[in-house]
Amino acid sequence: MTRTSTGPRPVFSASNVRDEIANALQSIKDANGYTDEDLGRVLGKSEDMAAAYRKGTSGMDAFSLLAAWREWNGPFIGPIRRFVEGSRPVDSCDFAAQSAILKAALALAVALEDGDIDYEEVRDSRADLERARDAIDAQLSKLVRAA
Repeated sequence: MTRTSTGPRPVFSASNVRDEIANALQSIKDANGYTDEDLGRVLGKSEDMAAAYRKGTSGMDAFSLLAAWREWNGPFIGPIRRFVEGSRPVDSCDFAAQSAILKAALALAVALEDGDIDYEEVRDSRADLERARDAIDAQLSKLVRAA
């Protein structure tokens, strides 16, 4: 469980960051039937080091963090981003979330003008779609905090 210092905001600390990374890696391992060796291959680390990351007993270097983000995207970085953003002194503005969602909706609407969204259109809109996903995740995380 994430320690809190004031109210419902998590404390941003090295141990809490390690816990978030560990939880994300464990979820990915469970969901995909991976071994620590499989995780290590993606992270560019040994099986033992991947296990240490997954157990939260070692801090992750920048390369491994980015390799995990690149490989697993939302399932890896989503919970970590929510933790980081939730530990900020002030929540991000809901207007920014609305803009991100509407920008992605517009990109999809334009892509659908010919009745089909192809690979190139998804690739070209990927950043907008990922920002919208993150904005929607942030809104949904309010349900978890309220529960």
